[in-house]
Amino acid sequence: MQTEDDAPRHLRLAGIIRLGLGGGRGPSDAYVFDPHRLALPSWACALGESGSPALLVTLDRHLDVVVPREPGKVPDRSAGLRALDEHARWSLDVRNYDHILAAMEAGLVGDALLVARTRPRGSFAGETYVDTKGRSHRLVVVPTVDRASEAWNHPAPGDAVRDVLERADQVLLDIDLDCFTSLSDADPTTVIPWPRAIIREFLLPEGSEDFWDAVLKRTVAMTLAREPHHCGGLLASGELFRDAAEVLFRELLRVEPP
Repeated sequence: MQTEDDAPRHLRLAGIIRLGLGGGRGPSDAYVFDPHRLALPSWACALGESGSPALLVTLDRHLDVVVPREPGKVPDRSAGLRALDEHARWSLDVRNYDHILAAMEAGLVGDALLVARTRPRGSFAGETYVDTKGRSHRLVVVPTVDRASEAWNHPAPGDAVRDVLERADQVLLDIDLDCFTSLSDADPTTVIPWPRAIIREFLLPEGSEDFWDAVLKRTVAMTLAREPHHCGGLLASGELFRDAAEVLFRELLRVEPP
């Protein structure tokens, strides 16, 4: 008989849904949640408490690379899942933009390939982040999947996409649903969700197959943040999730959508 203490680790992560993705290509597990800072315990759950840090490949509207308020107080991954989960919920910023550098401080993430278009105020601007333990982390930023795949297929001087991917033993693939939105030109406070055709064009541009093969064959888990307040609200974000899931799961990962 299974007791509460014997329950799988992910069942203790409130607000995080774990999905099995067997039978497709890429990761066997996905973690779905709303606030993006819950990626921190999800990555900890996926990677465990030992082993080398993973390369983070993240697709987002924003560059979530603001330095945590107290980076030296981020628990190390060896502190365990509970410590990292508690830190994400109570110590990381509720604006959800410091979890990536927190994951580097925790020893979960090594380098990061960031596909993002806007930079929040106060975000780290350098190409290398040195954490409080003295470890260096490369931050490779490209605005679109099309640009990332171009840098993989035909690297120009200074392109680092191929370099960080080829060096990675394992990858965490991270998607923020607001990646598939834009701000209205008429009213910058209004979020416009993309239709499915535009999501497909962004996520699977012509010539991106080799890039995605390189990412997915190394990916151990995927995280997906729904961030409804950045996607037009609960109803709009629900419709956006449905459209994005069709492309992301069925066409990219080749599994049935959740």
